Amino acid sequence: MDNLPVIGKILIIDDERINSETMKDILEDVNYQVVLADDAAQAKTIVKDQTFDLVMMDVWMPGQDGMSLLEEWTVEGFLMPVVMMSGHAEHQDVVRAIKLGAVDFLKKPLHDLLPLVRKLLSDQIGDEQKVVGIDFNLPLKQARNIFEKQYFNHHLEENNHNIAKVAELAGLERTTLYRKLKDLGIDKK
Repeated sequence: MDNLPVIGKILIIDDERINSETMKDILEDVNYQVVLADDAAQAKTIVKDQTFDLVMMDVWMPGQDGMSLLEEWTVEGFLMPVVMMSGHAEHQDVVRAIKLGAVDFLKKPLHDLLPLVRKLLSDQIGDEQKVVGIDFNLPLKQARNIFEKQYFNHHLEENNHNIAKVAELAGLERTTLYRKLKDLGIDKK
């Protein structure tokens, strides 16, 4: 098994260490790479330097709860797919999480973890171009602004904030790009 390639990189954010360690063991046995975070603060530090194919996050954690972290990440244009988990979620929690951009909401304890993760990741494969975090009931201008903000933040990060390169990728003049970034409230750094 050790020589097989990693089939997906997963971040598990859960303050119940026994739960996250069990999930990690199950996933690593079949060659997923798993990183654990005990709380929102630790998760924020980890995602600054690493990307993941899937983020699995508990709703109830000490300090900042998972739902407010999901909301924060959605506003920032976070592009990694997030699955929320809870042992005692109410219907409104599930609805709120999905509206905030979670790709799924799982009830703990998780039974049949591997089929769940395989399905979630297979839904993401080849779907990298999928637009996330947009409420399609919004007026077009608002939805377009959300998309454009995610688009430009992605390309600015991927290209070390090289405005000339991002303008070229977007098919825009630099002055038009500067104006667009200002209108969207994006820091050019």
